[in-house]
Amino acid sequence: MVYRAVREAKDKIMGNEVEQYGKLRDYLMEIHRSNPRSTALLDVIPQPQAPPTFDKMYICFDACKRGFKSGCRPLIHLDGAFLKTYHGGQLLSAVAQDANNQFYVVAFAVARSESKESWKWFLTLLQEDIGDVQQHGWNFMSDMQKGLMPALKEIMPNAHVRNCVVHMWKNFINRFKDLYIRETVWECAKCTTVAEFKTKMKRLKEVNQDAWSYLMKFEPATWVRAYFSHGPKVDNLTNNMCESFNSKITKYRCKPILTMCEEVRCYLMRRMVQHKRLIDCHHGKLAPVQEKRLKRLVKPSNKWTAEWIGDNERKRFEVTYKGSKLDVDLIKHTCTCNRWQLTGMPCTHAVAAIRKRHDNMEDYVHPWLCMESLKKTYEHFIQPVTSEEFWIRSDQTRPAAPVIKRPIGRPKVHNRQKDPAETVIEGEKLRRSFYATCSKCGQTGHNYKTCKGAPSNPNWKLKTRKPKKKTQDNLSLVVIPLSQSAPEAEGEEHDSATPTNQNHSTTFTTPDVAQQQPAPQVASVTTTAAPATQGQVPFKPPARVPARPSNKTFRPKQPIRRKSDGKQQVQKSQQPSVEAVEGPSDEALAAASSGTKRVFQVIPTPGTNNSKK
Repeated sequence: MVYRAVREAKDKIMGNEVEQYGKLRDYLMEIHRSNPRSTALLDVIPQPQAPPTFDKMYICFDACKRGFKSGCRPLIHLDGAFLKTYHGGQLLSAVAQDANNQFYVVAFAVARSESKESWKWFLTLLQEDIGDVQQHGWNFMSDMQKGLMPALKEIMPNAHVRNCVVHMWKNFINRFKDLYIRETVWECAKCTTVAEFKTKMKRLKEVNQDAWSYLMKFEPATWVRAYFSHGPKVDNLTNNMCESFNSKITKYRCKPILTMCEEVRCYLMRRMVQHKRLIDCHHGKLAPVQEKRLKRLVKPSNKWTAEWIGDNERKRFEVTYKGSKLDVDLIKHTCTCNRWQLTGMPCTHAVAAIRKRHDNMEDYVHPWLCMESLKKTYEHFIQPVTSEEFWIRSDQTRPAAPVIKRPIGRPKVHNRQKDPAETVIEGEKLRRSFYATCSKCGQTGHNYKTCKGAPSNPNWKLKTRKPKKKTQDNLSLVVIPLSQSAPEAEGEEHDSATPTNQNHSTTFTTPDVAQQQPAPQVASVTTTAAPATQGQVPFKPPARVPARPSNKTFRPKQPIRRKSDGKQQVQKSQQPSVEAVEGPSDEALAAASSGTKRVFQVIPTPGTNNSKK
């Protein structure tokens, strides 16, 4: 009942998911009416005795198409994302990069699944909108999705394709667990020269032959910067443009298909408005991000020394630092490090040569990174689309929702599988996963008890624990002779010659451990004197102290005596003196030893004044 109520509430707020598939033709007709020259197509699967079912849908607004061709760099990122609805599906997207290094959506489509057929259909329509690959020199980057690479080779065989290094790295560390070669993929991918890349691969081959063979299966032009095309002026190694777009529309992908498409259109429209406001506020030749990048290159260029080689144009320089020498040509915008050719931004060596001539560094930046390209990208805008009550109804058959295909067998519990990159956790306070290592063969995953292989060391022996030595108890049986007789308890009446206020010292000295011997113990105290015994009996604990007498005993006040060590004495606190103290009886004190007597005495708190006023 609760699920039914939630579904009805969602239908009222977002719209009915099944009914929205039947309104897709009306929505696409409204896009054609409000945004002329836009592409909005629907593909259905005909049914013999039922309405056709939804298969694919493609949308490319005219403003996005013209903005991409006017000012964006010719590198298109391709990716797919899951739709979190009851009928599911895939959202295919083509995303570019503007002059400010921000993502720019060119087109998107909705398909039932991510397959070679759906990617071929999407790429065919995309090529019709943006133009031929050979004419414009388009480059593509992908995550090597299912069916995408065969579709690209079939539709655009001459296009330069890059692979996302993140996915290659994840597969690499999942296959090879050696921490020494964990970052080798990134080190090789970031190489900007062929010589540097070959040196890295040669070093990897010496360390791990299998890892070297695995990386050599991939064409270097798809993941190494040294082999990238110089046309796009982008050295991206990851598919972050599509990932950023997918993260922005995460909250829209859980809505019905018609509501989702409208939310994506509104988001693209708002994004264009934000960039136009940024363009109006910025005054400069370069885009804001590119201007910051160029300023960061000034400080590293101070350590490089540029020397003019003597050409007539004064544009060729030899830049040196600590034995490294590079050739910089300010006319062709080239450098030996190959970074200037890849990014369109002068490298550190080129900046040193430009500053040698006292030229403006912004004049040597590629036009695709300037504000003019950014303005051309966002000079177009998406036209508003009216709500459903103003749409023109289509005469064609309304498509039905796609058929849900459930997997065979019992549904599995979908626990999140940890990424291989999450296995290693940096930090001292975090727990690290424990891997059992066999002491017999040296392999991980088992111990010597379940090991079935041969020992790695021929002299290997099973380690056994040494038996623990039995320690004798230091407390042996003590035989103490009894005293002749227990002293009789004296009365509380004091002799007239004995003063009542006799002072007793409360200072205790630590007994010497070497001279300390067990004190003779006394037998149980009785009211009558026991006869003297000459024999020796085993030690027995003293009997329970008899109850205190009913009358109160008054203990004389005793001053605190301290050693004169030159330190400042603690001031005596003004606390009321305690007159009556109920202590142990005289019989118990007389019968106890000196050590036991000290325990039974009431020790006053240091710093108190117990003298009578």
